[in-house]
Amino acid sequence: MTRMIKVAAVSLSLALAAAGCGNFLTGDKLTNDPNNPSQATALQLFLGVQSNMFSAQENTVAMTVCMWMQQCMGVGGRFVDQFAHYTVNEFSWDGNWFQVYTGGGLVDLRKIEATERTAGDSVFLGIAKIWEAFDMGVAADLWGDVPYTDAVGSNPTPGLDAQASVYAAVQTLLSEAITELSSGQGPGPLGADLVYECDTSLAKRARWIAVAHTLKARFLLHTIEANPGTKATIYGNAITEANSGIASPAGDLLAFHSPATSERNIWYQFQTTTFGQDVVAVKALVDIMKARSDPRLPEYFGVNGGGGYGGEDPNVPQPGDSVSPLSGSLRMCPTPSSCGAFRQPLVTYQENELILAEAYNQTSQDVLALQHLNNARAVPGLPGPLVGITGAALLDSIMTEKYVTLFENIEVWNDYRRMCIPALTPFNTGSVNPIWRGKIPGRLYYSGSEMNVNPNIPGPSTQVATNGFRNPDDTADCP
Repeated sequence: MTRMIKVAAVSLSLALAAAGCGNFLTGDKLTNDPNNPSQATALQLFLGVQSNMFSAQENTVAMTVCMWMQQCMGVGGRFVDQFAHYTVNEFSWDGNWFQVYTGGGLVDLRKIEATERTAGDSVFLGIAKIWEAFDMGVAADLWGDVPYTDAVGSNPTPGLDAQASVYAAVQTLLSEAITELSSGQGPGPLGADLVYECDTSLAKRARWIAVAHTLKARFLLHTIEANPGTKATIYGNAITEANSGIASPAGDLLAFHSPATSERNIWYQFQTTTFGQDVVAVKALVDIMKARSDPRLPEYFGVNGGGGYGGEDPNVPQPGDSVSPLSGSLRMCPTPSSCGAFRQPLVTYQENELILAEAYNQTSQDVLALQHLNNARAVPGLPGPLVGITGAALLDSIMTEKYVTLFENIEVWNDYRRMCIPALTPFNTGSVNPIWRGKIPGRLYYSGSEMNVNPNIPGPSTQVATNGFRNPDDTADCP
């Protein structure tokens, strides 16, 4: 676990902008000589942590999920293999694994937490705990059982903590974070907070508290499939948390980006490279959006050769693996010229409303479920409101809306594995990769580099043979 990786650099201009947001001569800032530094300060580490977290939510894993969930489609180079044949291995997400732990990950978060605990800055400590919970919760989503208890420290070969115990620890961390932030002790990270920037008021702490509640609700949903006997209780707890969650789009947790080359949105950076047209619009998502006159179509996709919107059909291969003239390019914001600065949504009011909608529907409270679905639909300006929908039809509308809303967001994979909505047709791998049994893969391979040095990591064949290559919380394949 000691291997270091490179994370996206934070530019000097960004750091200087942060320095202009308040008085940094407090706590550890006062006792460190900036002209003779012996180690990075908590603020410096925090900038790196956020940059790493934003990158982890937008890079290779996010692109894999986008393709596997048929929100986009690989049509060129390695993307064809990853999408069309699910040709992946233990080195496909090596860097993503180490982002969880090393530079800008859990190791640095623990340093920040120790520093701010000593300094008595409960606000900073609470925010750091939220990022740790987000980091490890997503790791459990992607790999299931992961190193956590012994991941930071002297043990070079930490064992795997059960996925359920990681989720439980995440809930504890988020509860602690809410308590820390509620105390109001300390200035917090001030302008080094790239999400809510220079706001040092009570409102800023309230925003982070709301994020913690939404994340608690999100990760509670991830435990439902493995705990059918307590399903109603879990949904009830999710309702309680989400009712204290993000209450408007102004509270959304958005990744920081700017037009500066080193700070641009990673999806935009990819689209502007020579590989940009290797990933395009896909039929499943485009058809859903066209059928409901979704105003987000021009935000998500460019027009095709005929001047309209269309997507590639993975089960209708083009001659020579060429791109159909009916498919459009990827896009992620309303104005293409400003997409480099587009702040990628990570945890949002719309997600919170849709968590409430699902939870109320699954606890026989369809009137409230429909209300929260309509709240989410109102944000992009969808036609409506919807009326008179109940039961399974309402659940389908809720999960379909979440599928569309969480475009390019890793969380959409968790929803699909839990609810199997919308119905996606796996690519027919035939004799190319029969190990997938005609199913969309249910998890990621562990890091091959970690596997080479840590005997606690099972080999690829063992992973494939365990639970149908699904994580413990995912008890059954989607049809």
